[in-house]
Amino acid sequence: WNSLLEADPDAIIVMPCGFDLERTREESQTLTQRPGWSQMRSIQNGKVFITDGNAYFNRPGPRLVDSLEILAEILHPDQFDYGYQGTAWEHLTMPAQVQ
Repeated sequence: WNSLLEADPDAIIVMPCGFDLERTREESQTLTQRPGWSQMRSIQNGKVFITDGNAYFNRPGPRLVDSLEILAEILHPDQFDYGYQGTAWEHLTMPAQVQ
């Protein structure tokens, strides 16, 4: 956790192994409770995203291309729109709660 805080990334993409989008949304609540969460640049700029890691990122194979398209949509929304938003990824909308 401290390494993440020190890195202070521009964006965070959550893609836990075995979790679909709904489960990732539910479990992401624990992230918002971590000390320092609200101070990170990505949280302040609304650049935290959750994905369906189970269907895409955590399984090698043909969906690797889909996973790359999802990352392109997330990181460059003005250039790429493959239609994955809402089904394979979404913004994490939970409020930052811990300072």
